[in-house]
Amino acid sequence: MKKRISLAPYNEKYDQNLAHFSLSDEQVQFTAMPVEVIEEALHNPNKYPVMILNDETPVGFFILHKNSEYVEERDASRKILVRALSITLEHQGNGYALAAMRELPTLVKQLDPKVNEIILAVNEGNIAAQKLYLKAGFLDMGERKMGINGLQLILQYRMV
Repeated sequence: MKKRISLAPYNEKYDQNLAHFSLSDEQVQFTAMPVEVIEEALHNPNKYPVMILNDETPVGFFILHKNSEYVEERDASRKILVRALSITLEHQGNGYALAAMRELPTLVKQLDPKVNEIILAVNEGNIAAQKLYLKAGFLDMGERKMGINGLQLILQYRMV
């Protein structure tokens, strides 16, 4: 049976799934658990929590963040940041993250047609995530910023 990945706005009906979300010890150093960031995101008008669904089953999560610390004010209306992307441990290795990143431009255009660039910060030590994002069409233009857990590569996806 073919898996169908879709992106959906967070809804409290997913709370049970998010409460049982799990990551490996290695992954926890690079991303936040959904339950750690969802509450703040729901109270921040610049953050849009998003569920990654396989048919109707939640398999992952991320936040789209406008006006983030990674975007200069002059670019704020044209860029959006992906943060806290993760696929729960039991569903990893199935291509869900790549499929979600390929669906992302469509979601972003629906959310805000003025946005023409998606960016994300990935830790220099998170090689698996770097490979995923590059495979999904993100580009490394050499921009780097120091983050809480080390040097971050700022990857860009330009939409047309």
